[in-house]
Amino acid sequence: MTTVRNLPQQLILAHAPWVLGGGLIVCIVACAAAGLALLAQGEIVGLATLAVGAGVPIGIFALAIKRDQVILDAIANTAHVQRRTLFSYHQAIYPLDIVRRAEVETFSDTARPVLTFHDTTAPYPLVEAYISGNGPTQAAGAINDWLRNQRRMTA
Repeated sequence: MTTVRNLPQQLILAHAPWVLGGGLIVCIVACAAAGLALLAQGEIVGLATLAVGAGVPIGIFALAIKRDQVILDAIANTAHVQRRTLFSYHQAIYPLDIVRRAEVETFSDTARPVLTFHDTTAPYPLVEAYISGNGPTQAAGAINDWLRNQRRMTA
């Protein structure tokens, strides 16, 4: 997750797989162009190229490309987690008062940031997929720093 906005009253982190999405779009366009070129030459196999070559990447794009966003808002006193795909939108909104901190949940060599709470609410993953690299640790650090500063200002 990358920091989009880091102000005393609001922290916004976002994650969107631009490289994977861009690669899929290039594949879709290339396969669609090849299929249409074959169809223009009268080749019926162009339909299969168009259907499979462009259809499969479109399906992957629709199901797998997710944009995740976390908004910690001191004015609204909320922690707002949004997850959007091409066809769906999910959100979870928590009072900022019950958010304890962000932690890093690991699985093998990958990790993801999760929000933990003061009450009995289960930890909430900020992204569905586990990823490699130091992104999850940096996201958790940014959230914890913002929460610490916010609590210092309101105490």
